[in-house]
Amino acid sequence: MLQNYIKIALRNLYRNKVYSAINIVGLAIGVASCMLIFLYVQDELSYESNFSKADRIVRVVGEVSFEGQQDNFAVTPPPLEPALRKFSGVETVTQFSPTSKQTIWYDNQSFTEDELLFADSAFFTVFNYEFIAGDPATALDGPQKIVLTEELAHKLFGGTEDAMGKVLQFSRNPYTVTGIYKDKGHTHIRANGLLSRATIDSKLTEEELKNLWFNLNRYTYALLPNQNKLPELQQQLDELSSNFINPWIKENRLNAKMKFIAQPLKDIHFDQRYVHGLSPSGNMSYVYIFGAVAIFLLLIASINYMNLATARSAKRAKEVGLRKVVGAGRSQLVSQFLGESILLTLIAVVLALGLVQVFIPSFNSLTDKNFSSNFFFQGEFLLLLLALILLIGIVAGSYPAFFLSRFKPADVLKSDKMPKGSSATLRKALVVVQFGISLIMIIGTIVVFAQMRFLKNSDLGFQKEQVLVIDVPSGDSTLVSRLPVIKQQLLQNPNVLQVSNSYSIPSESLNRTLMLVEQGDKMVEKTIDLMAIDYDFIPLMGIEMKAGRNFSKEHKTDQQAGVIINEAAAKWLGWEDPIGKKVNTGDTTIAGNQARIIGVVKDFHVQSLHSEVQPLALQLAPESPGYLLARIAPENQAATIQFVEQQWRQFDQRHPMEYFFMDEFFDRQYKSEEKMLTIFGYFAALTIFIACLGLFGLASFTAEQRTKEIGIRKVLGSSTGGIVLLLSKDFALLVLVAIALASPVAWFGMNTWLQDFAYRVNLSWWIFVLAGFVAMSIALITVSVQAVKAAFLDPVNALRTQ
Repeated sequence: MLQNYIKIALRNLYRNKVYSAINIVGLAIGVASCMLIFLYVQDELSYESNFSKADRIVRVVGEVSFEGQQDNFAVTPPPLEPALRKFSGVETVTQFSPTSKQTIWYDNQSFTEDELLFADSAFFTVFNYEFIAGDPATALDGPQKIVLTEELAHKLFGGTEDAMGKVLQFSRNPYTVTGIYKDKGHTHIRANGLLSRATIDSKLTEEELKNLWFNLNRYTYALLPNQNKLPELQQQLDELSSNFINPWIKENRLNAKMKFIAQPLKDIHFDQRYVHGLSPSGNMSYVYIFGAVAIFLLLIASINYMNLATARSAKRAKEVGLRKVVGAGRSQLVSQFLGESILLTLIAVVLALGLVQVFIPSFNSLTDKNFSSNFFFQGEFLLLLLALILLIGIVAGSYPAFFLSRFKPADVLKSDKMPKGSSATLRKALVVVQFGISLIMIIGTIVVFAQMRFLKNSDLGFQKEQVLVIDVPSGDSTLVSRLPVIKQQLLQNPNVLQVSNSYSIPSESLNRTLMLVEQGDKMVEKTIDLMAIDYDFIPLMGIEMKAGRNFSKEHKTDQQAGVIINEAAAKWLGWEDPIGKKVNTGDTTIAGNQARIIGVVKDFHVQSLHSEVQPLALQLAPESPGYLLARIAPENQAATIQFVEQQWRQFDQRHPMEYFFMDEFFDRQYKSEEKMLTIFGYFAALTIFIACLGLFGLASFTAEQRTKEIGIRKVLGSSTGGIVLLLSKDFALLVLVAIALASPVAWFGMNTWLQDFAYRVNLSWWIFVLAGFVAMSIALITVSVQAVKAAFLDPVNALRTQ
């Protein structure tokens, strides 16, 4: 029996080559796309899962409130570590802090690394990294020790065997390699190496530690006995704030409150609330979007099968009647049709696995991931794949199986027509669903493209083009002191138009500082983002002054007692005329007097357009380490960069010159959106292609069914255009219905996505008109191919068709 079913199924596939090919290709593309999207979604959801203790690890984050203003920080103060060690229900606590970009020397070679952390010996107790060499318990228990990832060991030494015991020279200290470990990969903790925190830690008394509660510069993690201890830990953190920290703050005459939140490790990747995190946060909305895309693709591919199967049902109606006459039961017919559907799905899935194998390298390049197709051949996934084959096969083949099997032999053997209850209405509904989904994808692609174009072309308030940015090593005080001379040398080249230096640049996470500001007859506390710049930063960046003046060498007090703020800060502080207002931002005092506002700049975007311009203070620091900026002419750019490198080597032969262009650096903030646009665009094209495959098959079937009608119409004088219009108008009407139904859904979805941006495009009517026009054009072109072919058919041959 089974052998007979398989033989019949293969014969039907062979006899209907076009329809079989459409179904198999459509399903294969849909399943392959789902597999690739599954890899992406699974990868995003698997962060921190490589740590065996992940369910018991929490990160402690801080929330600081000043005068109703709340700031959320991923970093915490040093005194939090000894405080946590005294809590009940806490097994281990570790604190670590990032370093600036470091130059490493070994064997007369220099290397640059920017993913290093200062960590204590408890780090490897909390996070169970696998050690290749060394003892995790002692690898960081003393000063001037370093533990490397396997990747960094290969970079520095060519392998892990010779790395142990080697001495690496940093800008300030030599470090001995005491361990090699394997990188976990899927974690927010990005570190190619760990330096012993004992190297920089000084022995502070408990009283001295108490005064560091506002020094937010360390990441704090705690290991709990089990995840049920999380509420108890949170309660103790709340008691620490209310019973000790906040009273201490009040004693020091600060009108502020501080609290700490225990955050489960697995929640960190998608949590975007806390600034100064170790790595960029993920975006859960993209996981939902791509998950929906995968379902859409699979649904459209399945709809194709159902549509074409129901369309071809008339051809098999007599077969059903004859089988029933010779004794076949309905259950046998259902089994036959479902078996054919499952066989076709199996063929499509095998082809999909081949497509994944071919396209996975391109997908890796597109997503900046490192997926392997080996995942699809693991036992668990193969079981999932088997379940998917059965699901698609049963769902896609359900209608023809249960519809055809209920025909009465007399109804189908006495006439060529289908019995009552024809499937035409279902086919039309499925076409509407297909093109409705396609339209949503088209609108989504247009909106994402329009938003990306808007982001890149918006006025940022500064000129980011043609600015060469050179990374100045922070550990070399001699080099920093030479910056004024280096700048003068660079200006000797006529293609170097302006030169400046600053501690930070736009798109970097800025330092936030406590600032006392004049409010009436008193000074109140505020926290504000701070940039340290030199005299030439504002003109080089093309930032406009709104009021007051720029920093000037003619005013000797500017470095100690001058502050410039942006318009957002002036508005936030309620100052109509900020010039001359008193402020105190830490070191901005002279002889005990408060500093004063000397200028206001027009708002410029320090961060991406995801967020509004924040209040900002600019402080003068002409010899600040950080970055050297040079605005260069667009002509002879390569020669200009070569000149800059030559000048750099004259002043610094130890550090390689690391440089980039500011516009490229700033635009990296939209990398995830660019990836989304590209991926979304590809899958939108695949969705439309699969839908058109189905439409092509239906148009072919319709033309075949109406062959005699077309022949008669041509004999009676109908034109080719009239025939094409006759066959196309029904499909055009279905696409119009799809446009009407899908547009509100697409508007809601894309409007929700745009809420992530403080500055965004409007969802204008033209977007939906354009998407509808594209969908209609694609549908009509697809249908017209078959309609034109039918219209040119010889009437004599058409009338002979049985």
